[in-house]
Formats: sequence, structure tokens, C-alpha cells
Amino acid sequence: MDNKYRTCPVCGNKQELDYYLPTSNSTPYSINGKSVICIECMAQHIDRKKLETIDKMCQFLDIPFEPNVWIEMEEEYEKLGPLLLDYCYKMIRGEYQDSDWSNVNAMWQKAREYNGLLDKVQVIHADLLLYLRKKWGASSDLVLDDYLRMEEYERHTLSHYPFKDEARKDVIRKLAKISVLSDKSITAGNTKDAVSYLQAYNTLMKELGIGNEIANNEGSINTLSELVSYLEKKGFVLNYRISENRDVVDKTIENMQQYVRRLFNDSQETVNEMYTQKTLAEDAGTIIDDDDLEALYANSGEESVEIEETLNEEELELMFRQVENEFK
Repeated sequence: MDNKYRTCPVCGNKQELDYYLPTSNSTPYSINGKSVICIECMAQHIDRKKLETIDKMCQFLDIPFEPNVWIEMEEEYEKLGPLLLDYCYKMIRGEYQDSDWSNVNAMWQKAREYNGLLDKVQVIHADLLLYLRKKWGASSDLVLDDYLRMEEYERHTLSHYPFKDEARKDVIRKLAKISVLSDKSITAGNTKDAVSYLQAYNTLMKELGIGNEIANNEGSINTLSELVSYLEKKGFVLNYRISENRDVVDKTIENMQQYVRRLFNDSQETVNEMYTQKTLAEDAGTIIDDDDLEALYANSGEESVEIEETLNEEELELMFRQVENEFK
């Protein structure tokens, strides 16, 4: 008869063995698989709504602590005593019979650390978003990822163009913001706003001088001829299809060049001649009016240029001897 009862060392009452919670075989607070403390004394230290107290009980009994299982069972039981008994028996049978509190607690500890990290990340997320909105300006259209892209744009641009003055740094920030807004407009299919943003972007680039520096970069290709030259250097030869005879084209270009050269030279000689004739006329007392100048200009093209006959060898030799005698 006494084997069915045991005295609780806490309250001193003699209770049936069914009033003692089951434990694992590894806990030192167990007598024949039962807790040394009766269920009534155990219940005094438990708040069924606080998982921390349930965890402490499971640690004392060295049984797994499964919060999800406890929460489901807690909603089904009105009295705490039967709830504690059924939960403890469930934790020493079936899939949990080879588990103890330390193994399961290690897994839940990782889960708690992860949840705590998520909570910290959420706090950091809110603080970071508040800071970025103060720096870049609050906008309902911009989320944290957009602000982070703007920060990255500013950081990379300033690392390549280390501007010291605040004015040009402010232009860089405007470029970063316009870049993000234009991308969002293009994604949303709003071409009107996208074009406006891109025009403003190009204007700021030119004012900042970045556009000119990029255009002057030796490695950049800015014209079609540079593109063709680059492709030919790489071994790609375009298949030119020219229907016109190349000799005809070259001859036409050469004729045009000769015509422009002759036109310029003839006009210069004509002006000099007109100026000379006017000067001689003024010195001689003869007045030359505009009609005379026009007639002179008209007749200048009709006059033929007389070409002196070339000297033979004897005449050239005689001329050089005369020059040599003069300088002796």
C-alpha cells in the first residue's frame, strides 16, 4: 500500500504516485521516474500563460520543452493539474522519448537568437530608414532599397570624383535621386516622367562636367567612324557596297578642290589688280568710278595670260655669267 504513496519534501503531504510528474531517467531530481516534488507544489510555481515558467519546469524534470505543443494543449484544458500530467507524459513518449531538455532547448535557443536578431534588424531598419529620409527627403514612393541605391550611387561616384566642395556633392546626390526615380518611372511604364528625369539627369551631368570627361575618355567610342575603326582593328571588316565607280568619285572631289583653289586665287589677284589700277588712276588725276571697276573685273576673266618662252641652255649660261660678273 505504501508503494502507491510518497511524501512530498516541500509540503510534507503524503500523495499518490499519480500526483507526481513523470521525468526522464537522466535527471537527479527523480525517484523511480517520478518527480521528487508533488504536482501541487509544482503548480504553485507555474503560470500557464508564461512560457518561461514552463521551460523551468521542463528543465527541472529534464523533459523537452515544446512551446507550440504547450500552447495547443493549454487551450484545451481548463485545470492546470491534468494539463501538466498530459504534457509531461507526452514529452517522454513517442518522438520525444530519446530527447531531453538540453537537446531541445539548444534548438529553441537558436530560434530565440534568430528571432531576437530579427527584432534588432527591424529596429535597425526603422532607424536607418528614418536617417535616410532625413538625408534624402521623405517620399512615399521611395522604400529602403531605393535609399540604399542612392547611397551606393553617391559613394561610388564620390570615390571616382573626389569633390571637396559641398555644392558639387549636392549635385551628385541629386543625380543619385533622379537616377532612382527614372528607373522606377521606366519600370512603371510612365514614359513622360522618365523622359523628364533623364533630361534633368543629362543637364546636371553637363553642369558638373562629368559628361565631358566621359566623352573625352580615350577608350570611349563617340562616332560611327570610331566604331568602324574599332571593329576593323578587332578583325571585323564591314562589307561595303558601293555602286558608284570610285575613280569617278575621287575625280569629282579633285575637280571641286581645284575649282575652289582657282576661285580663291583668281579673286585675290583681281582685287589686287583693281586696287593697283585705282591707285594709279588717283595718282594720275584720273577718277575711276564703280562702273569702271565692274568693267575691269568683268574683262579680267577674259584676258589671256601670256606665257614667256623658256630660255635655252646657252641663254641660261649667259645669264648666270652676267650675274656672276656683277658680284665679283
